[in-house]
Amino acid sequence: MKLFFWFGIFLISCEKKNNSLEIKITKQNSGYGYQILKKQKIIINQPFVPAIQGNKNFKTETDARKTAALVVNKIDKYFLPKISIHELDSMKIEY
Repeated sequence: MKLFFWFGIFLISCEKKNNSLEIKITKQNSGYGYQILKKQKIIINQPFVPAIQGNKNFKTETDARKTAALVVNKIDKYFLPKISIHELDSMKIEY
């Protein structure tokens, strides 16, 4: 019995560490943007609302955070982190 217990502890301790992504909201000249970081390195820098024409910042910090969270969710599921206008509209992101 003890052998199984210690074997289980060994497996848990050897399990690959979670390399989770971090969201950082950035203040821009006329609004907000976001960065996605992994191990404190920027892997995505998004100062503007994606998928729309022109370079417009997010109007609120909440809008930037919701969009960044969707990107992280897609990356976690091994999807391309591309955002569509439909997704922005469904999250009620103002642009």
